Amino acid sequence: MSASSHDRRRGRVTFPAPRGAAATLFTAFALASCVGAAFAGDVSLNAPAPEHEPKATSSGKAAPTHAALANPTGHDLRGEDAYGAGFFGASRAAGTRRHRGADYIAEPGEIVRAPIAGVVERIGFAYRGDERYRYVELADAQTGRDVRVLYVGPIVDLGATVEAGAPIGRAQDLSARYPRGITNHVHVEMRENGALADPAALLPEAAGAHAEIDA
Repeated sequence: MSASSHDRRRGRVTFPAPRGAAATLFTAFALASCVGAAFAGDVSLNAPAPEHEPKATSSGKAAPTHAALANPTGHDLRGEDAYGAGFFGASRAAGTRRHRGADYIAEPGEIVRAPIAGVVERIGFAYRGDERYRYVELADAQTGRDVRVLYVGPIVDLGATVEAGAPIGRAQDLSARYPRGITNHVHVEMRENGALADPAALLPEAAGAHAEIDA
């Protein structure tokens, strides 16, 4: 039995060796294929494992992984009550305007923490002519973010530099201004490079534990 017949019976197909310039080209192609296969094998063995995708939250959004962000109260967003809902873009004034921030549930007297790292640029009053309610505004030049946290009795000074998660004040009681039954909360407005952003899309979700509350 010839070698070619033996190869065909075993299921192998052989090709006649090319001659001249064709032989050189065929050899180069074969070597390149071998080298390429070896390189691909080396990459698959030594390449770092892909990073895990951010864990999906209950709202369907990916949980933020940025270290310099914090939930201001550690609680969920305010749900629907007599004055509306607390999510970004919720209806206000019978649909004539939209909620410009996100409301995080807070017990009066509870510690409120900085949502971002930054400098305390403003401390002011939440409402004109009502000195009961205050806000603290932070700005981070590095990320282009700034946040204003309303209904906070400030415990930081103007110009102070704070880390994300550091105490900036204590939550205030909103029942006097909203007597029909509002869920106590702090209101967070965030801008990224000057444009309004949804804080809940960036800040961590609720941790489920209440912070320290004044007696």
